[in-house]
Amino acid sequence: MTVKMFDLARDHKEIKDKILQITEKVLTDGEFILGKEVRTFEDAFARYIGVKHAIGVGSGTDAIKVAGLAYGLKKGDKIVTTPNTYIATTMSLSLHGIIPVLCDIEAKTYNMDAGRLDDILKKEKGIRLCIPVHLYGHPCHMDEIVEICRSHGVGVLEDACQAHGSLYKGKKVGAFGDVSAFSFYPTKNLGCYGDAGILLTDSDSIYENALMLRNHGQSARHVHTIEGYNTRLDELQAAILSYKLEQLDGWNAKRQVIAGWYRNGLAGVPVILPEVEPWAYHVYHLFVIRAKERDALMKYLADKGITTLIHYPTPIHLQEAYRTLGYKRGSFPEAETAAEEIISLPMYPSLTEEEIRYVCDTIRTFYT
Repeated sequence: MTVKMFDLARDHKEIKDKILQITEKVLTDGEFILGKEVRTFEDAFARYIGVKHAIGVGSGTDAIKVAGLAYGLKKGDKIVTTPNTYIATTMSLSLHGIIPVLCDIEAKTYNMDAGRLDDILKKEKGIRLCIPVHLYGHPCHMDEIVEICRSHGVGVLEDACQAHGSLYKGKKVGAFGDVSAFSFYPTKNLGCYGDAGILLTDSDSIYENALMLRNHGQSARHVHTIEGYNTRLDELQAAILSYKLEQLDGWNAKRQVIAGWYRNGLAGVPVILPEVEPWAYHVYHLFVIRAKERDALMKYLADKGITTLIHYPTPIHLQEAYRTLGYKRGSFPEAETAAEEIISLPMYPSLTEEEIRYVCDTIRTFYT
């Protein structure tokens, strides 16, 4: 048997006819840039998350960039985030002269450790924005993080690029910070057929700034108030995302079922399964286990036709691009240890119980 890490072709089959209808309609309407489909999706996604404003952009990376700049970050300002996130969390802003400061994670959820964050904000001057990452689809401790940041006069930008529909104490992530960012990369829980992203905010000023930043700095047609970018969500992707948004909760529920199959199938196997806080609704963008024999296990699974990945093998502070930050191996022990042990197992809504049983049985056989 072959089990892929992701299978977009199989997921697409279930909705192919509807996607073709949507595509035909957009092509027939003849509107492709910042038209009614974009506005419709922005409004729908803002309602879904529970915020006032949404601004569609060209990618999740651009969503973080535009969100930070619209908040008011300038060259020389500092942000604080975690070292085990995808590098776009920092690189989207460091390219603009904004300096990343890193905070270690808690081992249980792989998310920002609020206690360590408080210590950093007490010692490090110049941090203007905190970027907690809802990694793998599990929400961060948002009450503690927001309270700590407010006490230090620091804003909050939620990186929710892996957490569409995730809940913290019954409220959707993306609605806690000053601004938040989501990605619609094809393999996300809510993904399109290319790159796309969105930022959300209740702030009128952040919203107005973001509208200008995404479209050449325009405040009105051919009126360029600031310098900006060309990063716009297009009509076709927006129309597809509007339809997919209606399916998102159902797809997330399927991911929950698949996670349950994994938990049952791996019971008693000497690996560490994902832990879920009692206040959290984990949407399992990824199902990540930990194994001391990680590399050998991955090779064994590959030999048996099972694709796995590592999210992410090298923490940000150990990447060549961020050598100048001055961190070294040992600076963030929790993130570094996790990076040496984590494995992402196949996870997507159309996986079958038979496939999950095969993955679990193969892992169990490895340890026999």
